[in-house]
Amino acid sequence: MFHFDVQGSVAKSTHAGIPWLRRIRAARPELYFWPLDGWSPLLGTSVIAEVYPRLWSTAYPVAGRNPDQHDAYSVARWLQEADLDGSLQRALRPFESGPIDTTARVERWILDVETSEPPKSSPRKLGPAMVPRSARETTRTGYLNRNGQEVIQRRDLPGNDHNQKVYVLRCRQCAAVYGANGSDIFQRRCPKCGGGSKGLVTH
Repeated sequence: MFHFDVQGSVAKSTHAGIPWLRRIRAARPELYFWPLDGWSPLLGTSVIAEVYPRLWSTAYPVAGRNPDQHDAYSVARWLQEADLDGSLQRALRPFESGPIDTTARVERWILDVETSEPPKSSPRKLGPAMVPRSARETTRTGYLNRNGQEVIQRRDLPGNDHNQKVYVLRCRQCAAVYGANGSDIFQRRCPKCGGGSKGLVTH
């Protein structure tokens, strides 16, 4: 948290945000801080939760929005869709009781992110184990996501997200072939027939 002014740093936002959260908590104690107050907010409760827009932003066309506007739009759009199809409840309760559950309720968690394996040493070392939903499975050749996008192969090319490589995907509906970050595979929509964002270069 003290690693300032480097790529991927969150130190400034951390130091700016935590005091505001404390102030909000003091002013509006009825607000629900997820998951510090528990994994399942009551119906009608206003919730403050941490999100990672990149989990959803590539699933929707940009449509003229700047990056910050598109992040906000993607979060709101996903929340609406997830509420309607029931997946929001699963995202709010990502795993069963255990050491990670206990740690996350103290240190917080990111909505719609789950861990595919427990930490190998202390349960407090969550960083390397925290990955987008089923990420180790979604990069497997042959994996088919919920939008009918199939993983064809991994290319040794850098993606445009942090520490990502390009994967070649094929749409099962129209047979379009395009590149995507490994972190985006589980949510990708076809850029040709599904309204998804433009694919990455695969060669």
